[in-house]
Amino acid sequence: MKKVLTIAASIFFIVGCTVQRLHPVTIGMSEEQFKIEHSKSKIVEMSTDRTVYKDWDRSSIPEDYVVKFYYFIKSKLVLMDEGFLPIGATVRVPTPR
Repeated sequence: MKKVLTIAASIFFIVGCTVQRLHPVTIGMSEEQFKIEHSKSKIVEMSTDRTVYKDWDRSSIPEDYVVKFYYFIKSKLVLMDEGFLPIGATVRVPTPR
């Protein structure tokens, strides 16, 4: 019985250490906090009105990654979406203002 518990605890520990930690994104979070938690995101638009970052939802298998856009106004997250696909385009772009 002790061996079974030891094996179960070992498996639980190994799986717990290898699971990807997802950082929640919430409306109102600061741009600085977002950049810390999503260091692989890229700026795709920067203007006097807003800053837009592009990132990928890595919670699925690589073939099914979903593009996500994060919109900041005055350094606060105000919107997140999957952008839109213009007619004839193959790449998603940020939603217009």
